[in-house]
Amino acid sequence: MFATSLRRRSSFAPGIQGLQSSLGLRENNLATHDLEIPINTSPNPRNGNTTPSRRLRVLLLAPSAVSEAKLAETFERVSHFASLTGGEDVAIVFLLHPPQTSNFVSAKHLANGTEDPSTKTEGVYAYSKLQAEMIHRSDIPYVTTLPLSSLEELPALLKRHIAHLSRPPLQQKPAATSFELLQLCTANPPMAQQTAFILSDLFTDLRDLATTCTTVNSAPDSSSPSERAGLSQMSGAFDSSNGLSSQFFEANATSKLKRLRDLVGDQECCDIVDFWKEEWLLE
Repeated sequence: MFATSLRRRSSFAPGIQGLQSSLGLRENNLATHDLEIPINTSPNPRNGNTTPSRRLRVLLLAPSAVSEAKLAETFERVSHFASLTGGEDVAIVFLLHPPQTSNFVSAKHLANGTEDPSTKTEGVYAYSKLQAEMIHRSDIPYVTTLPLSSLEELPALLKRHIAHLSRPPLQQKPAATSFELLQLCTANPPMAQQTAFILSDLFTDLRDLATTCTTVNSAPDSSSPSERAGLSQMSGAFDSSNGLSSQFFEANATSKLKRLRDLVGDQECCDIVDFWKEEWLLE
């Protein structure tokens, strides 16, 4: 549908015929917007006819709409328009170059065989002004604004936008939660849920868990012989370079690992320690 009021607007009245022939729009007394176009349809179970399940509502604006005299009125209309759906399935089409209502051409441009450049820059400036004003209006929901070069391109622009809106949303795979990642931090995955709960209580984060398992020589014996052989040398170097602070850290970390072993048992505790000590290849 298109609003009857378009017939009284010189900037858009010449485009009515194109809307009727290309989009099959019928005239209607629309008060809050200028165009209403079906996005997709679904069958009506009562009579078998297809009815629009979604509609695109469009507001048509020209450069004159953002003049100082009309700016407040324009934004009052935009605010009411956006509130219809909270910004969903609505769009503003801004006509950059309205059709000339006068055939007057200055002598200078007539002699040079050129057009007045102000007619080209005026629309771009007005469009930029609208965008800048919209940024500062936090009370208005975001509305897609589509620039339109000429009125003849309006049906094609609307068809492209409707095709974009009618695409099904991409199905995103749910991302793994931090708790699910924690359950994989064992040499024998997946970790029991109860064990993961215990880890989250004993350690502040994964970094705390990883540091504790890889730097403390008083941790429960690893099930990897190579790791047990090199652990004491690594921890000795750690102690000599950090003094009392490293001793305090190891005492605290050792207490955590002993507590963990008491709660989950030797095997699960060793599996967790091995995970952080060994290098693993993803297949």
